[in-house]
Amino acid sequence: MKVLLSNLSEWFYEKSKNNLLLILLLAVFLSFHAFIFPYIIKLYGLQDHVILDLQFGFAPEFAYAVISGYGEQGRQGIMVFTGIADMIYPLVYGSLLVLLISRFKMKANAGKTTIQTINLIPFAAVLFDFLENTGILIMIQYYPEQINPIARITSFAGMFKWILVEVLS
Repeated sequence: MKVLLSNLSEWFYEKSKNNLLLILLLAVFLSFHAFIFPYIIKLYGLQDHVILDLQFGFAPEFAYAVISGYGEQGRQGIMVFTGIADMIYPLVYGSLLVLLISRFKMKANAGKTTIQTINLIPFAAVLFDFLENTGILIMIQYYPEQINPIARITSFAGMFKWILVEVLS
């Protein structure tokens, strides 16, 4: 596993030298915020609703009240949003953060260090984001049944995601 992480880390250090790749990932990242997310939210009438994925933690009662408030069309929209766009988006922001950390770390010290794989930490946020997204999908799929342990795990995964994203940004 250590060799795999080391090789992956090295690959990102090498790719971080590619300005075009950084610009492309930044453009895709910005496109999600400027076009994709607003389009899906408007398409399914979710403009005035809380999006669980954007919350820093929540109680199961709050989560299920939000899911109930979406209505059938809104729940369908969240399934599309979370199941498609929000499964691609973490890979985009995770890769962008890994490349930026790799670029800045290379500029700070060109030599190898014992913490060479530190550039991969954003992928921990991606894993927590995937866990959160999966939890949201399960909660909506089984609605109106309330599976409180899934809601709690989903909430914790989202909090860990936001902590990592904030620390790395």
